[in-house]
Amino acid sequence: MEAGSGRDVWRERLAWGPVPLLTLVVFLIAGAQVGVVRDSGPVLLLVWPVFVGFALAAALLARLLMHWFRLPVTSGRTLAFRLGTRNSFVVLPFALTLPSGWEVTVVVIVFQTLVELFATVFYLWWIPRRLFRA
Repeated sequence: MEAGSGRDVWRERLAWGPVPLLTLVVFLIAGAQVGVVRDSGPVLLLVWPVFVGFALAAALLARLLMHWFRLPVTSGRTLAFRLGTRNSFVVLPFALTLPSGWEVTVVVIVFQTLVELFATVFYLWWIPRRLFRA
């Protein structure tokens, strides 16, 4: 057995960890705010197409930039994931400090992260098979 192969196995196993952990965090936050989430339904229906559209546009923009700058396919894939999946939880602490009446802001941020999570799963299938074939 090669020295690096044991590490490769662990890296491959641990690579899937962030997705279920992020899912758990999103659902815990949403569960803690279930009343606000329920009351925010109309707002979430308005922002959902924007979040999905952003994920699709980001991947298409990455493809355009890959061709424009003549990047290798692997760099185009990396660019697509980087543009399309950003970390909304960076702004969540700021949203949590907003005064009363702004609770829906937290829900929208968490909802955006949930949409992004599903977009990431879609990206894992779509990007290498359809958008950025080797």
